[in-house]
Amino acid sequence: MSPQHDDTQRPSRQRSQTTLNPFHWRKGKPDVPPTPAAGPVVSPALSLEALIEALTPPAVPSLNYARALSTTLSGRAPIPHLAILSPVLASLCSSESPVSLQAAGYDILAAYWENSGSAVLTTADRLSCLSLFLAPTIPWSQELWEPRFKALLALIQSGAETTGMESQLLKVLTTWIEGAFQGLTTSDHTSADERLERQRGLEASTQLLIAIVGKPEFVSRLSPSDTAGVLELWERLLHRALLVPPDHISYVSPPASPSYDSRAMSPQRATLHHRRHQSSTSVPHLVPAKHPADLAVDAYLTYLSKRLKALAPTHLRTILPLLFRSLAFYATPLPRISLNPHSPHQNPLERRITEMLEALVTGPYSTSCTVLMKQYFFPKSENLRVDIQTSMGAVRTLRESIRRVLINRLARSYISRMSSMAYTPSGAPTHINLERGLMERAWSKDESASWDLIRFRHVLCSAARAWIDRDVDLHPNTVGSPKEAVLNEIAAILKDLVQTYDEGGEGEEVDDEEIVAVGDILQMLVAYVRSLKNYDGGRLPISLSIADTSSPLLSAISTLLSQDLRTSPLFPVLPSAILSIAEHLVDPDTDQLLKVMNERQCLTPTSPAWLEYWGEILAMLGLFTQARPLTRQRAMKVLHSVWEFVKDIPIYRRPLAELVYTFWEQYSSADEAEDMSVIIIWRILGDEVVLRTAEIETQSDEGEPARETLQDEILSFLVEIAQQKRDDDDDTASIRTFDTQSQPPASQLPSTVSSPITPRAQSDVLVGGSRERESTIPSVMSLLSSFTSGNSSRSQSQPRQPSEQPAHVDSPPPHPPALSSLPHAVGAVVSLVAIFSQLAFTPLILSQQHVDLAVRVFRTLVELLGTAGCIRAKLACLQFLMRLRVDRDHRLFYATDHDKDGHINTLASLINRVGSASSGESRSDTDLARMRARPQERVDRSRRPSRGRGGQPRADPSRSRSRAPRIPLPPPVILRARDPIWSIPETLPFTVEDTDTPSEGLTSYDPTDPNKRLVLPFSKYLFKLIDIIQSEKEWEILSYVLVHLPTQLANKHLLCGPRSRAAVSELLTVLCSGISEGKLASQVERWPEGIIARDAHGLAYHTLTVLISYKPCFKDVQQQHHLVEVFLIGLSGQASTIKCCLNALALSAFELQPSMTRYLSRILEKLSQIMTNPVMAIDIIDFLAIVGSIPALHANFTEAEYKMVFGVALQYLHHHNHADPSLTISWTLSQHMQVMSYYVVYLWFLAIKLPDRPRHVKFITRQLLLANKSKDEVDEPAEVCFDWLARYTYASADPRPASSMLNDIVMNPAVQQPQEAATSEKTWIVGHSVVTIRTLARRGWIEVLSRRASGLTKFLCRSENVPMVPLGDVDPDLPSVVASLVIDRGVHPPGIASTRAKPRALSIEATDAAPVIHHLHETLAHLDEGANESSRPDPITGYVWSGSAPSQRRKEVAIDPSYFALQLAPYPDNIPVARGRFVTDTSKLASFTRMLDRTPVIDTHKIGIMYVAPGQQHEIEILRNSHGSPAYSRFLAGLGRLINLRGQVDVYAGGLDPDEGDGEYAYAWWDDIGQILFHTATLMPSNIDDQCTNKKRHIGNDFVRIIWNDSGMPYKFDTLATQFQFVNIVIEPHSRGAIAAFSNNLHENEYFKVIVQRAPGMTEFLPIGDFKLISAQNLPPLIRQLCLLADWFVSIFQHTQNDTTKDEMVTNWRSRLQHIKRFRAQMAPPDKPPEPAEEGVIRQESHRDFTAAY
Repeated sequence: MSPQHDDTQRPSRQRSQTTLNPFHWRKGKPDVPPTPAAGPVVSPALSLEALIEALTPPAVPSLNYARALSTTLSGRAPIPHLAILSPVLASLCSSESPVSLQAAGYDILAAYWENSGSAVLTTADRLSCLSLFLAPTIPWSQELWEPRFKALLALIQSGAETTGMESQLLKVLTTWIEGAFQGLTTSDHTSADERLERQRGLEASTQLLIAIVGKPEFVSRLSPSDTAGVLELWERLLHRALLVPPDHISYVSPPASPSYDSRAMSPQRATLHHRRHQSSTSVPHLVPAKHPADLAVDAYLTYLSKRLKALAPTHLRTILPLLFRSLAFYATPLPRISLNPHSPHQNPLERRITEMLEALVTGPYSTSCTVLMKQYFFPKSENLRVDIQTSMGAVRTLRESIRRVLINRLARSYISRMSSMAYTPSGAPTHINLERGLMERAWSKDESASWDLIRFRHVLCSAARAWIDRDVDLHPNTVGSPKEAVLNEIAAILKDLVQTYDEGGEGEEVDDEEIVAVGDILQMLVAYVRSLKNYDGGRLPISLSIADTSSPLLSAISTLLSQDLRTSPLFPVLPSAILSIAEHLVDPDTDQLLKVMNERQCLTPTSPAWLEYWGEILAMLGLFTQARPLTRQRAMKVLHSVWEFVKDIPIYRRPLAELVYTFWEQYSSADEAEDMSVIIIWRILGDEVVLRTAEIETQSDEGEPARETLQDEILSFLVEIAQQKRDDDDDTASIRTFDTQSQPPASQLPSTVSSPITPRAQSDVLVGGSRERESTIPSVMSLLSSFTSGNSSRSQSQPRQPSEQPAHVDSPPPHPPALSSLPHAVGAVVSLVAIFSQLAFTPLILSQQHVDLAVRVFRTLVELLGTAGCIRAKLACLQFLMRLRVDRDHRLFYATDHDKDGHINTLASLINRVGSASSGESRSDTDLARMRARPQERVDRSRRPSRGRGGQPRADPSRSRSRAPRIPLPPPVILRARDPIWSIPETLPFTVEDTDTPSEGLTSYDPTDPNKRLVLPFSKYLFKLIDIIQSEKEWEILSYVLVHLPTQLANKHLLCGPRSRAAVSELLTVLCSGISEGKLASQVERWPEGIIARDAHGLAYHTLTVLISYKPCFKDVQQQHHLVEVFLIGLSGQASTIKCCLNALALSAFELQPSMTRYLSRILEKLSQIMTNPVMAIDIIDFLAIVGSIPALHANFTEAEYKMVFGVALQYLHHHNHADPSLTISWTLSQHMQVMSYYVVYLWFLAIKLPDRPRHVKFITRQLLLANKSKDEVDEPAEVCFDWLARYTYASADPRPASSMLNDIVMNPAVQQPQEAATSEKTWIVGHSVVTIRTLARRGWIEVLSRRASGLTKFLCRSENVPMVPLGDVDPDLPSVVASLVIDRGVHPPGIASTRAKPRALSIEATDAAPVIHHLHETLAHLDEGANESSRPDPITGYVWSGSAPSQRRKEVAIDPSYFALQLAPYPDNIPVARGRFVTDTSKLASFTRMLDRTPVIDTHKIGIMYVAPGQQHEIEILRNSHGSPAYSRFLAGLGRLINLRGQVDVYAGGLDPDEGDGEYAYAWWDDIGQILFHTATLMPSNIDDQCTNKKRHIGNDFVRIIWNDSGMPYKFDTLATQFQFVNIVIEPHSRGAIAAFSNNLHENEYFKVIVQRAPGMTEFLPIGDFKLISAQNLPPLIRQLCLLADWFVSIFQHTQNDTTKDEMVTNWRSRLQHIKRFRAQMAPPDKPPEPAEEGVIRQESHRDFTAAY
């Protein structure tokens, strides 16, 4: 070690001011004497001179000597001359000396100047000493700073002696300050002790600087450069300090928390607690460490407080930025603006900065400060952090000024409000007790110098824009970016203003200009929000209902935007601001905005900016995507209401329509889909076309030129959009069978419909189309489909694999989407539909120009069926066109209830297109099982279904030796099955206002002038449907046509005219050839699971059924034959197809008789094959019953063909008696089919010629016995059948004898002579018959009665063995003579007309028989009693039947001799007897015969008939009708025979009694099997009572009613209130219209629609289905057969208590059989004669005695 550092032998010195106490530099304060430090023992002190000599160069200085010298100088006087010490000082204070020696040198200098006393020291001496402080190499040292600083203080006498050295002194202090400050701002590892020392040194230096510059005499000697240098010093200090982060070091006492962070500025800092230093225990007094900014700002503010007034204005450019930055650094949240005083919570430095700035901006330099402050609003340098602090402080300064103005305003408002409310009872103002401070705030002195928002409106907007655009190209704006601090201060100004409005109350007046200024600034702020991006690049979602805590700026903006729009004064500017960032807002917020805007009438013409608002709303990003369902629905709902408001005001309507069209024309280019709410936009376009067309016509009428072209542009646009093809409709979206990779299901995709606040990670999904979609992302259409249907979209699912097991037939149908999405093409179709509807169904159609436009649009819709690229657009066209109908006058209307018969629902159920909520008649499970498609089969989709049974085509290898290498074929491409896009009930994308209203100018045909009048070309429409049927590839379209076409074709007036007839004929040809050749639906490429081409064929049969009614349109008879042949082919199909074909064949039996005659044999053969299916039995039986009632069809039948009929009918009896328990069939239906099977046997047996009948008995008998082979005895229905066969095999006689004159003459006791014996009778039981014989002994007449189950046979004969004049008598037997004369002659009682030729007059007037005949006439006169007095019916009804058995009047009666024998034989008793059992006990005979004779020998039915006149709906007005239309009258005439009810004996009257007000006439029908009495309401009197209870008593109790419905409305099933609501057979015109109801035009009544209404729970049993069309000629026989079938079924249904019990139905014949069996059982069997004991012939004695049996 060098000698100079060897201080061990040197005396130690005491360090001055080495404690941690702050340095006190106040002038005149004595220094605390230092405490001597313990140290080694030193040598005695040297003298002053010796010390100086020891330290003077070239001597090597010693630290101990230097310290000793300092001590000596501090206590000695006088001191030596400065020149003596100068070498010592220069040596010690040299920068080359060790620090310890330098410190000792400065201590020597300090001691010298402190004890200089009265010594004469010049300025030169001071300057020479000051030179020791200049340009030190060490700016700051922990050991050096304090001695050096003390020395300087001593030198300048604490600032008293600075003359001449001002500049050098400032340089020294500047160097020291910066040196000490540098260590506080650097990030090196500095100890806490050093930081505290630096802090002390800095504080001491800045205090000295401020002290000396605060002396006027000192400042006066400074040059401008010196002043600028001081300011630059502060600038450098503050710049460095304000950039120091708050967490640079740990502070014992931190600075106040500023509000913002970060890399740009000091954020809000939390309180930092003391961290104990490792050496802190040794520090006696802990000095709190401060942030460098606290030191610098505090010193700077102190400097300004002393120097600000003396500084020139030019220095403001330096002062203001530092103050702004300091204010920004210490900025804390300001309290809410209020008159209530708040507790101070600002940092003291912030408060001082604010006061300093307030003094500046309100002082004499306010103008300059304003100009500069505006400049500092903008970013000015490259240093972003500095710019942010500067601008933030400048804006905060403006905000403070504005807050003062707002508080003053609040105070004045409060005083004004209180003054207006406080009055004395006399009306004088009362004393207002106000605080003095409130008055001072209300009328502040410096308010005129304060600023308001209006003055800074533009500069704030520009500044906000500048900050938003700052470095945006390099660094996109993100949440929490540093620049948000400036924007947040700007937003805080607006928040203060809003708070002022809130505090002021509702009555406070608002400056409109100020509101506009707020709006402009707010628009700039939201522009920043629009530029924000998430960390992943997506848009940032903002919620107005939940505070946004992501950043203070977003929180402030959301607070401003979330004002209550109903009450906020900012409402004029808030909507535009909110709409401008709508893409960042969640759906509920924008929905609420539109709701309030609508309530405040901002979106109507009452607001000047309504069109601008609508432009912003329509341009809202994501409005038409799934991200904003609530907003979209609200917007479209409001748009609809606004459109309805302005529709009739062209000045407002036109610009709105143009705005909508302009926007929609641009938007529709995107391949997206919207929901149904946007349908209003398409309707607006349609309405505008119609309205502008109407206005053009008005202008033309007024002579103005028509220059409108917008409607033509819209029409062209609509057609173009409607023809667009969607991506998801492209057939390229196919999958291959070998593909194993598939797209993820839609259900696995991130959902965008989750919550109102969408996570930022999903913002890209929220916004939708902001980025390009990847190929794997599903289309919007598929997502909408999956969302609305609840199922995953098939387009995103795994490849569909065929099912291994057949699906259950009762599985629910797939649910298609609820059409919540609306492709653009569909919307265009909706618009076209709206145009057509408004033209066609309104008075506009009276104009020819509108007619032309309507026809043009109609043709467009028809053409779109072939040209539309979107499947749903094509479907929308079909949905509208399929609902068009015409009335009887061919006037067009749109039918809302287009499926009132439920036929569409039925057909849709066959292909699983009916949902659970579908309307229509409910069906039982059995019906559904029969009607649905067969179970889903595993179908090879790699080939067309129509290719036959062969498998996939196989390429056999070549057999040639030079076999070419086989090239593997690519796997077949399988197109995925399209998701169903329609189902029943349908959700239509369009609405038609004037529904069911016939057009006044559009028709489908004009019969008066078909060539001149413009009509709708429905023939083109039908030809287009034919094209679809022939070549359509999409099952969705083809199935819709096949399901809906039959119902539309039922409106026969729709297709009239030669072109339509040709189209119908072509349709028939296409369908028939397509089914017979297997080409129908062969083009379909996408088959749903479980559906194949045969299902399409099954639907086509229903269309063919309706086409039967278009028989006049057929080209030739070959088309009829082909049609019936196709129905025959259908009998090989599935159950639903067989049912449809059987019903169609039953209808063809009436309408197409030549073709049915040709194919009937083959049909029966096919029926015999499918009869093994009991499910189809009812349809087969109905068909046979109907065909059997038409003799022309089977007139040429052979024996084999008849046997096929009997075999089919009797085969069901076998199924009935051997029922399969696995088949669940209705018991009522089972009983009904049993009864109808026997009915078919009876009906067809009677159709056989009498000589041929015996040949069929054996076959029938065998079949009956086979049906009963499982039983011990033949059942009663079979017994009845055998008995019936015995009756009709050899005769066609009636089952009951009719009353004849012969019987009345011969058997009438009144004409017998007194001497004649009384009539005698005897009865025998012969098998299952009861034979009674009556005789008149003298006359020789015999009456034989055979009572059997099948009827009553009566023989009246005379034994020729009895002479008319007995021996010995002179008087002949006159009654016998008369009877013999009238046997074959038509002698009738008076008033009874004969149906035969007028008989030859009897020439017996001169004989003695005249009195007898006269007496007979009087006796029989009661038969015609009152006949002449009854009114005759209308001549149109024809002949009135009455009198004897009517069935004999309409047929040829033949009797075989066997007939007589069979009536007396015991057949069909299975025990042959030789003789009958004689009835000896006649006590029960009378009751038996009476009961048996009361039981009808045929079936009797009563059917109600009601006529419903146009417009009628209630039962009273319907029952009061006394007549109907001519067509109704013709129907009645063909339905039955009009009979006179009086005197009827043989015809079933159905309970009608003329004497009880039931009328004199009724219609009836009968044959050998049954009789029907029709309770016709129009034939019954209506004047008996107003309520028509008498009519209702009969008709209301009928099980079956015929309703002739001319009301023009659907007939309700329960119109007639009665307990017996079972079956209504409704007849109505196929085309509606009340005008022609009473017309006698045969063309209008050529065909009628027949509908069968059934009670709930009643299964389908009639061959009508949902409806049938039948010609007027064949209507009566069809209805008559339906009545027979229905009455039988309903009787069984009612007997089984609505099919709830298994009670067996007993027919009349079976009931008679049971009576006979009971009577037979009651009669005691004859005593068995004892066995004779004799031998030989004597044993025959008992048998020979015939008296026992006869």
